[in-house]
Formats: sequence, C-alpha cells, structure tokens
Amino acid sequence: MRSRRGIAAVALILAGGLALSGCSALTGTDGDLADDWAALPAPKSFVPDRGCHAKETDSSATATEFAVVDCTKSHETETLYVGEFSGSVASASTPPETDSKDAADAFDTCEEQVNKVLGYDWRDLRLALRLVTPSSAAWKGGAHWFACDVIELADLENAETKSRMSNIQDGLPTLPLGCFTATESGGDLTMAEVECSASHNSEYVGSFEPAAGVAYPTTDAGWDVLHEKCDEIAAAYLGISGSQFDKSYSEIAWATSKKYWSAGNNNVRCFLWLGKAKMTGSAKGKKTAVPKWA
Repeated sequence: MRSRRGIAAVALILAGGLALSGCSALTGTDGDLADDWAALPAPKSFVPDRGCHAKETDSSATATEFAVVDCTKSHETETLYVGEFSGSVASASTPPETDSKDAADAFDTCEEQVNKVLGYDWRDLRLALRLVTPSSAAWKGGAHWFACDVIELADLENAETKSRMSNIQDGLPTLPLGCFTATESGGDLTMAEVECSASHNSEYVGSFEPAAGVAYPTTDAGWDVLHEKCDEIAAAYLGISGSQFDKSYSEIAWATSKKYWSAGNNNVRCFLWLGKAKMTGSAKGKKTAVPKWA
C-alpha cells in the first residue's frame, strides 16, 4: 500500500506540472497517467512449507524460523503437513492456544496426516508431535494455517531434541520404541532406553488415545482407567489373557502432560514392566516364557 500511495503522488505532480506549463497531453495518451499503472497484487500471508527446519518451531513461529533447509544438513524439526483452521476457530480474533480445546481438531488432523506420511502411529516412535500456529499479528493479517511438526527425541525420559541429518522417513528404522531399564526410586520411575539384546525389565508394547470424556488422571481411580487399558495392550503383546497378565505381570502407563491433554494430545504409551526381574530379547509373543514380575 505504501508503494501505491507513492505512485499516486508522482502522477499528481506530473499532471500538475503539465497544467502549469500549458503543455498538452502527448499524442497517443489519454492524459491520465494514473490509470495506466497495473493494480498491485493483494498482499499474501506467509504459509509454511513442508520440509526441514534448522531449529525447533514453536507456537507463533515466524517465517524466518520456518525457513526450509536441506534435510541432509543438521536440523531439529520437520513439517509434515500444513492445514487451515476453519469454522468458529478461524473467525476468532486471535489464534487458538496450542494447549486449548480450540486446537483439538487441528491436532487430531495432525495425527491423522502425520501417521499417513510416516506409515506408523507417531506414538510408536521416539518422536514428539507439535502443533504450530501463526503469530497473533500474522493471524490478524489473514494467516489461519496450522503446521504439524515432528521432532526426534534423544530419549523419552528427558524429551530432549535430537538433531538429524536426514528426513524422518529415511530415519524410520531407528525410531520405533523398544526396550528400557525402568528404575523406581522414592515413588519416581525413570526410563532409560537400551537395546533389547541387553538385560532390561521394560518394553514398549503399544499406545492408545482415551475417549474424549476421560479427564487427565489426578487420582488413583483416574490412573486405574489408563492402567486397565495398558493391561489389555500388554497382554495382547505377550499373547496371553488379561487374567494371566494380572496374575504375573505389571505395566507402565505413560500419559502426555496435563497441559496438552484437553488440546487433543491425550496420548498414553504403555510399557511392560517386570520390576526387579530381567530378560533379554523382545517379549512380543513370548507368552508366559517372559519372567514374572518380581
């Protein structure tokens, strides 16, 4: 718009100069220079591209942060899908907070689309899935997109970002969750990822998304709802009945943070837990050959 105002001002000065000097319009012109300028295109809001980015992108990321880099160079984030908010969310004056219910539909879309690209459920991988929205200023300018970003984690315990030198698809063989050493101390449980060929007492067995009405667990009864589902998943992983599992084994229900639960990221990862007992190799399909919890 500034350029257009500048052009109009120049046209007025030129027209005024012709009138003052008493000169007539040049042959072949209509005497109105302003209408010969092509209309400037309407300004376009920035929309991120799919691809790799040097650093983690967070909510309200800028165009600079979303600059696409060569995936064979060191990078921390990859955008796998870009969508558009719609309905009442899109008509709001500010973008939805990524930890609010207004973002839940967008996060569900991210899960669906990212899983299509990966060919995996992202929860089965050593990844974090992030929903990114435009800044408030960009939103007011008409940018109503959301981006679905994946980040490789160095480990699940600390959730630290791991830099990559390839795109996610090329690194898929190294990303599925496997075996862990689970250590309990003072009521806290820590999980260290190890090779399944090494001695360990825990193994990832699957994940689930609780029903929409299930609140984030804050009581024993709330946690029991998650444990019961993880019991089922772990029993199926071993190839035994639920009653057999209840008698001899235990599991770990690893829920996402309370902050993002209502925003659609209400995911629970489940792990077989043998307590003080140890085993080598995978427990999948081993039935009661797996050491009992001790």
